[in-house]
Order: sequence, then structure tokens, then C-alpha cells
Amino acid sequence: MIYLFLSILFSTITVSMFKVFERKGVDTFQAIVINYIICSLIGNMLAPHTIITQQVWLQPWFIYALALGFLFITIFNFIGQTAQKLGVSVSMVAAKLSVAVPVIFAVVLYHEPVGSAKIAGILVSMLAVYFISRKNNEATHTEKKLWHLPMIVFVGSGCIDSLLNYVEQTFIPPTDADTVISTVFTIAFLLGSIYMIYLIGSGKKKFAFKNVVWGIILGVPNYFSMYFLVKTLEQFHGSYIFPLNNIGIVAASTVVAVLVFNEKLSAKNKAGLALAFLSIVLISLS
Repeated sequence: MIYLFLSILFSTITVSMFKVFERKGVDTFQAIVINYIICSLIGNMLAPHTIITQQVWLQPWFIYALALGFLFITIFNFIGQTAQKLGVSVSMVAAKLSVAVPVIFAVVLYHEPVGSAKIAGILVSMLAVYFISRKNNEATHTEKKLWHLPMIVFVGSGCIDSLLNYVEQTFIPPTDADTVISTVFTIAFLLGSIYMIYLIGSGKKKFAFKNVVWGIILGVPNYFSMYFLVKTLEQFHGSYIFPLNNIGIVAASTVVAVLVFNEKLSAKNKAGLALAFLSIVLISLS
């Protein structure tokens, strides 16, 4: 179970980095773009074949990799904004409760059987995202208007999980998993770079070397959070690992948010956390 512990650790470090970015004045989007080329480089170094030698653009799953690359950089940016503006625990609850979205897709597209526990888990997950995104009465008017951020993270992360699951089941032999992930990371970097160059060229953003440095630092835990999750799944069944992984990340990120970043949880936020744990358990039992 050491791999599972490491995956939870690196996932918590990754999302916590966004609070550090806020304090250090780092441009989150620029750091995220650099982060993805680091993820791609590490993946290509560890994989038996590079994306060039595999000619990934000729693979049947490449069009889906393009969509995933776009979703990766877009939703990761929203996760960063959520962590900075609403808190680390809020962003992780929204991201990890997205496990409900693939369940909905599986029921609708693949006509998988749906039981009472599964339905209850989906409904509870939506309530959890609502409560965890509610600010206390002392919050500013602007903060209270940011409830849409965790909703976007919830739906977007769920779409990523659903599309990854579809690609994995339809196209990917187990030996190609590293190649696909490295390809998605590379596409995310390229798409992000195009937009970043536009922002800098149009004068809307300024480039700073510190964004590159922090992007490199972000890329290492981000890659290994996924790497160790995959290693864990090689040893244990996903239906057993995913609930443990999600609960572990939500719990760890909440502890870090309170102890390290002094985030305050309202009664509604605490209720949302409790509902989050309940939702994950219900979905895993189904």
C-alpha cells in the first residue's frame, strides 16, 4: 500500500502548491503550462517508448488525447483558482467527488445496472459540492459569488475521468498506458503554450522566470501522483483503490488546509466534507 500512500501524498502536495503560488505572486496558468512539459518529459524518460517513436498521431485514440489535453489544462487551471480563492479542501472535494460523473455516464451510455446505493451516492455528492462551496457569513460578496468554480471542477474532472475510462476500455492495451498519458501531457503543454504566447504577446500577461521555476516544481508531484496511482492499480482492483485514494486525498488536503494555510471551515463546509466521505463510500459499495 506504499504506492497508494505516495499517490495521496503527491496529490495533496500538488493542490497545496496553488496556495503557495498565491503567496509568492506566481502566475498560475504559466506555471501549469510549464508543469505539463515536465510531466511529459518525466513520462517519456520512464516509459519504454517515447511518443515520437510510437507515432502517436497515427493511433486511433489520438483524437481523444487532444480532447483530454484541452480538458487537463483547462480544469487544472480551475482547480488552481478554486484552491486559491475558496481553499485547498474545497478544490479537492470538488475534484474527487467527480467520481459520480463517470458513474452517470456508465449508466446512460453503457446501461450499467444502477442500485439504490449508487443513486444515493450521486445525489449526496452533488449536495456535498454545494455545501463545501458555501462560504461563511463573514465572507465577502465576491467570495460568495465564486460558488461556480467548484461546480466547474466537479463536472470537468468527471468528464476527464469518463473520457479516460472510455479510452482505456476501448483503445489502450495496458502496455500503452504510459504513452497515452505522456501524449495527453504533451498536448496540454502545447495548447497551453499557444494561449500563453497569445496572452504575453498581446500584453495581457507578463512573463516571469519564477513562473518557470515553480512550474517545474509543480510538475514533479503532479506526475508522480498519477504514476503511483497507476502502480497501485497494478496490485489492487480499482473498485477498492479509488474510494481509498479519494477519501485519503480529501482528508489529507483538509488537514493541510487547516494546519498549514489556516483555512477556516464553516458549519456548511464541515457538513460538505462529511457528505463527501459518505458519497464516496456509497458509490464504492454500489
